Amino acid sequence: MAVLGRKPNPAILTYLSEGSEIEGNLKTSGSARIDGRVKGSVIVEGDLEVGSQAQIEGEQVRANNIIVHGQVMAQIIANGKLHMTKTARVEGDVRAMSLDVEAGAVFVGRSQTGEPRALPQSTRAGG
Repeated sequence: MAVLGRKPNPAILTYLSEGSEIEGNLKTSGSARIDGRVKGSVIVEGDLEVGSQAQIEGEQVRANNIIVHGQVMAQIIANGKLHMTKTARVEGDVRAMSLDVEAGAVFVGRSQTGEPRALPQSTRAGG
């Protein structure tokens, strides 16, 4: 059981095999690899790898570093790096410290990379 404020344990790996399906949110304190199907949000305190046959459809996918080989239809938040391989299909907005998209990957959405900065409340013409 994870204790709040505790660092993720990289030794813990949650694995959803090909042919497996989850309907509902998935949250884990370690890292995860998904080769099956998830209909819901995926929140991972460690790193996440989405296999080439995997499908995630939900509100949000969040992890430290994320590698996508399969299909994700959700907002993606990577505290570190998001890597989309040539077999990836991502539909949704992305926020990551760094973004790497291989040729052949499909990305439909908006991306925001780097340090989050406060946006000005208003912009003045000529100023």
